[in-house]
Amino acid sequence: MSHRGLSQFVFAALAVCFVSSDRATAKSAAEREVYKDVVVPILRAKCYQCHADVSENPSGKKKIKGKLELTSLALMKKGGDEAPAVVAGDLEESTLLMRIMLPHDDEEHMPPEGKPQIEDNELKVLEWWIKAELPVDKSMKDAGAPDDVLAAVESLPTDEAVKKALAQLYAEAGESAARLAAARDALEAPIAEVSGHFPNSIGFVSQQDSDLTFTAVSMRQDFNDEHLAKLIPVSSGLVDVNLSATSITDVGAVSLAKMTRLRKLWLNGTGITDSGLEALQPLKELEYLNLYGTEITDAGLKKLAGLKNLKKLYLWQTKVSPAAVEEFKKSVSDCDVNMGIKVE
Repeated sequence: MSHRGLSQFVFAALAVCFVSSDRATAKSAAEREVYKDVVVPILRAKCYQCHADVSENPSGKKKIKGKLELTSLALMKKGGDEAPAVVAGDLEESTLLMRIMLPHDDEEHMPPEGKPQIEDNELKVLEWWIKAELPVDKSMKDAGAPDDVLAAVESLPTDEAVKKALAQLYAEAGESAARLAAARDALEAPIAEVSGHFPNSIGFVSQQDSDLTFTAVSMRQDFNDEHLAKLIPVSSGLVDVNLSATSITDVGAVSLAKMTRLRKLWLNGTGITDSGLEALQPLKELEYLNLYGTEITDAGLKKLAGLKNLKKLYLWQTKVSPAAVEEFKKSVSDCDVNMGIKVE
């Protein structure tokens, strides 16, 4: 299973969490206090992670981007590196709203791309609040909120629900980060061993991952079956293995059977034949397989019928027939089988 970074995990899960959160409150929308019960929960859910000190930041860490804190009305009026975040009665001068309204791919858009965005009902509330001169210590009713704004408020979670959801998500993210660190630590020695044999050929897919990628492209024909066996210490972590144009044969293919988490495998230009494809049958997570320029035949293709997750299969310059491909697609229907360009 692939691991994700702490921030990415929290923000991705947050979008789902509030959809399923219990939005029921002891107060109706009209009774909820404008700032404390309506505005703060929106900002806490979507903004505090990047614009709050330790005491209010759900991450438990101080993070104040652009020197802008959004945890009190006074701080919002003060603003950060730019103009005030909110200006009573003036939507155009309120940089908080201006940044929310920018296109999502704009560097200045907030929240940043890839994080849960301000929803339409939340934006409606924030616009009304600014136009209504930033009321505090008043109920929505007493502040004169119209029916459409009250309807928007009804769909929002309470501040307690937001706090609870964020606390749970950060706790889970912390556990995920700990598992990632442990997984990477466990692979440190095996990676060092493999790197000793093949410098600069193995590494993590990303910094937020414990999955491994290996390429023998720079070694090409100098990489053989004996070398492939040297990857066994890291076989449980490998997800991408590129053996293009190497000297791998059916003899060495047995080492591939131990790499059960492989998602991508390049065997193009190798000595793999139908017999060697037996080794691929345990690779149930395999999504991409390149057999271009090999001696694979119809009989070999049949051995891949159990790889139900295959999405891309390259069979250029092999001995596989179109009829065999059509039969294969009956078993692996979602697979795009590329037979190359036919010359009439």
